[in-house]
This record gives sequence, C-alpha cells and structure tokens, in this order.
Amino acid sequence: MNLGSRVGKLELEIPVRRVTAAVPDAPVAFARGLLAGEFGVEDLDRTNPNHTGWLAQLCAFLQTLEPEHQAWLRLVHERHPGSYPDALLLPATDEQVWAALDDVMRRG
Repeated sequence: MNLGSRVGKLELEIPVRRVTAAVPDAPVAFARGLLAGEFGVEDLDRTNPNHTGWLAQLCAFLQTLEPEHQAWLRLVHERHPGSYPDALLLPATDEQVWAALDDVMRRG
C-alpha cells in the first residue's frame, strides 16, 4: 500500500462536520456567541485558523479569571506597582469583564 492510498483511507474515516449553528466571522462576536451558547465547540471548523485561534484566546482570557491567577496578579501588583496595568482584577462588574474580553479578542 502506498502513501497516497493510506491518506485516502484516513480521509474517509474523518467524521463529517455537522453544523448546527452559524459561527460568526468576527472575534468579538465569536467569543460572545460561544459564551452565550449560540453555538458550541462542535460547530467550529477545526481547519479554520480563526476558529482555533479565537478559541485559544477565549480560553486564555477565562483562565485569568480563575482564583489562582487572580491571586498571582494581586501579588505581582503588590510587589511591582504598575505591572500589568490592563489586567482585570476581580471583583469587577459584568460590563468590565465583557469590555476586557472584547479588548482581548480585538487584539488577536
């Protein structure tokens, strides 16, 4: 069996992508839509570099809201005032969290 036929067989085993919802083409709309449940991970096109990149950005932002990261940020701010000036420290209002997320998604 040659390489071409092996690749052909593997391509036949790839599951067909079943889209149940439209995925936005803008990063901010993508992040807000995913968090709102307008579409799910199963709707993403894994071959689209925007979808995978935006998902990674969104996950990274959400990790900054975890207690461990927030505690680390507070410690860094105490030791080095002025460091990470754009970092979001909780508690914050919903509007502040959405605005920070929008900024992160726009930056790319």
